[in-house]
Amino acid sequence: MQALKRPIVIDSEEYFLPASIGVSLYPNDGPDAQTLIMNADIAMYAAKAKGKNQVAYCTEEMKAQTTKRLRLTNSLYRALDRNELFIEYQPQICTETRKVCGFEALLRWKNPDYGIVLPADFIPLAEQTGLIRPIGLFVLKEACKQLVFFNQTYQEALVMSINLSLVQLRDAHIVEKVRAILAETGVDSTYLQIEVTESSNFLGEPLLLQRLIELKQLGISLAIDDFGTGHSSFSRLRTYPIDQLKIDIEFVQGITTGSKKDMALIKSIIQTAKNLGIEVLAEGVETEEQVQYLQQNGCDKLQGYYFSKPLKVEDIAGSGLLTPWVNNQA
Repeated sequence: MQALKRPIVIDSEEYFLPASIGVSLYPNDGPDAQTLIMNADIAMYAAKAKGKNQVAYCTEEMKAQTTKRLRLTNSLYRALDRNELFIEYQPQICTETRKVCGFEALLRWKNPDYGIVLPADFIPLAEQTGLIRPIGLFVLKEACKQLVFFNQTYQEALVMSINLSLVQLRDAHIVEKVRAILAETGVDSTYLQIEVTESSNFLGEPLLLQRLIELKQLGISLAIDDFGTGHSSFSRLRTYPIDQLKIDIEFVQGITTGSKKDMALIKSIIQTAKNLGIEVLAEGVETEEQVQYLQQNGCDKLQGYYFSKPLKVEDIAGSGLLTPWVNNQA
């Protein structure tokens, strides 16, 4: 690493060459050259993940994580066919009435070897392999069918919120696929909402904005998830056809800790959204104190464990959160 700090001079120009180095040691990290090189490679990627231009030594934890990641990736290819993927629905609450006004559809995976796999572990794998495309369409179709059932069963006009990956938005045929699912399930698109988590990719891909506009033309509303934590900007609010901002749990937790900065940011986000005619939902609501603050400052909707954890379909009926329609006809 010390040697690499010295520049390489070509035609009087200095070039600096940073390096990420992975190291494996015989015999702990392998009995032969092939295994040692493989484990050094694992360590090298760990060095890159830590910020590059540094050295990382292979550890048992690294090897275990890489093995698990490989097995999960292989298993994910079969997860849909084996019915291992399912959806839970977390209620969204109208702040004023404290009644359920919708649900967010949340994908879950029960793997036979690892049990329930966290979305943070398998969603990136699905995006990297392209499997998020068929998996995302599965979620959309199931959630649409469930929305039709909810609005036929309960005395509320419920909205279903579904996450859409940037990988899916890059699919040239995504709008046609969504339109086909809407027609097949018979869902009213005005009660359907697509959530997108903003990232730096939006900056360089104007095609993504066009995709969102085309989805809006189907009657679907658009929400920006985790607003304020990533690449969100006020100019983006002017450009994108946004219907809802979802305030990230990070800010909501600041209410409980007494963070004046977090509370000021929440007030600013809500006020800005109101001025632009955009609805606001707060995620990760866990206490009455948070509810009171958000209500006092005009937050439209709330979502979090204070009201309900994500529920399986069969648990929603017995939760008492919704009132079924009663047929009074003889």
